[in-house]
Amino acid sequence: MMGSFILSLVIFCAISWTGLALQCLECLKTDSDTCEGVSVECPNSAECVVISELYHPHDLIKHSIKRGCNTGLPCDSVNYISNFYDQEIKSYVKCCTEDNCNTGDYYIPPEPTEHKGKNCTSCYKGGLKECISDRTAQCLNEDDQCLDYIGTFKDPDHVTQVQNFKGCGSPLACQYKFGALIGLEELETMRFTCIQ
Repeated sequence: MMGSFILSLVIFCAISWTGLALQCLECLKTDSDTCEGVSVECPNSAECVVISELYHPHDLIKHSIKRGCNTGLPCDSVNYISNFYDQEIKSYVKCCTEDNCNTGDYYIPPEPTEHKGKNCTSCYKGGLKECISDRTAQCLNEDDQCLDYIGTFKDPDHVTQVQNFKGCGSPLACQYKFGALIGLEELETMRFTCIQ
């Protein structure tokens, strides 16, 4: 009798816990403004997210979008900005807290225009050879970190390349590095330093 009661209680608790888990739409599409999500359970997350990413190397513009469960990224913020030698990388995380609420469109906030007075060396070079430049970038808005990066990553077109750049970045860029990006996948970090 007591064993049956305990078993019933365990089953009830399991069903109740499952019923309380947040449901979020999940999908990932590189080089696109949209993706259709399927509903998944997020037992360890209290938030659904839409992550929009802009990769702008020279004259190309690549968008990527991801829907899913938040894994600890800061909500409603640009979590990655890097401006280096006429190139930029941005990622914006939009959160919501109801079942399958992450239906929003691709969105990157407008470019800030306020100069903070910070100047960083700015250069770009493909490959391992050090990029050297006497050019500087005047950092905008919250981009008050000077980045110095060498590493290998795969871009939204699935092209693997070694990148070597210096320029402006946000504090969140320094905190999350390439781990917060969705269309750009870092394969190897050789150097990632930030100087305020």
